[in-house]
Amino acid sequence: MRYAFTERIKQSLRPTLYRALYRNREQFECPICGYHGPFKDKRVSHDPDIVRADSKCPGCGAAERHRMLRLVIRDVLQPHGSPQKSLLHIAPELCLREWLSALYGTCHTADLFQPGVDFREDVQAMSFPDASYDCVVISRVLTIPPDLNACIREIRRVLKPGGIAIIAEIYSHEKTVEFGRMIESRSREIGVDLLDLYKQHFSRVETLLSGRYDGRYQLANRILRNGVPADNFPSLIRIPETGFMELVAACHVE
Repeated sequence: MRYAFTERIKQSLRPTLYRALYRNREQFECPICGYHGPFKDKRVSHDPDIVRADSKCPGCGAAERHRMLRLVIRDVLQPHGSPQKSLLHIAPELCLREWLSALYGTCHTADLFQPGVDFREDVQAMSFPDASYDCVVISRVLTIPPDLNACIREIRRVLKPGGIAIIAEIYSHEKTVEFGRMIESRSREIGVDLLDLYKQHFSRVETLLSGRYDGRYQLANRILRNGVPADNFPSLIRIPETGFMELVAACHVE
C-alpha cells in the first residue's frame, strides 16, 4: 500500500519536475494523458549504445507506439464504439486500458502470461466462441507465438461481422523471418508480407503510418547510436537520418 501511494505521488509530480528541468528541450503533446512538454529519452535494452530520443511521456509513460495506437483508435475505432459493442484487448497496455473501456460497453483483456487480465488465453487457440467481439486490439505480440497463421485466423474468428482488428507490429524485413525455435522469447521477425497474410483473412486492410499525424505527438522512433542519428535500425519503414515510423493495420470484417 505504501509503495502504491509513493508511486502515485511520483506520477503526479514527475510531469511538472520534468518540464522545469528540461524546459529548453523540444516540446510535445501526449494524446493519451494530455501532458505537454519535453519527452524522455529511452535506452534500448539489448544495446547500451542505442537510445530512442524523445520517446517516453513523463505523464503516463506512453512510448511512440502507444501514442500511435491512441490516435489510430481515435480515428478508426472511436466512431465504431458504443455501449452495445464489445472489445478484446490482447496483451493490454496499461496506458490505454481506461480509455478503451470508455469506448465499448464490454472491454475484456487477455494474455497468456500477463497478470491482472480478465482471461488467460493463447492467441493461437482462444477459447471464445466465434463472432464474440466487435473489435480486437493487439500490439507487438505476433513475433512470439510459434504459429503465426493460427494467430491471425483466431483474431478473425472471434470478430463479429462488421468487426475491426487493430494490429501493430515492427516490420523489419520484406519477408517474415521464422527462427524455427524460440530466440530471446521470439519465434520470428516480422516482414511486410504479414500484410498479405492479413488480406487472406480479412475483407479489407488499411495501413496507417505514423507520418500521417502531427509532429507534436512525436511518433517517430528517433534512433541515436552513440549520440548520432541512425536510420539503419532494423525496420523497412525508415525515416532518413532519424529512425523509423510506426505502422498499424486496421483489418475489417465485412
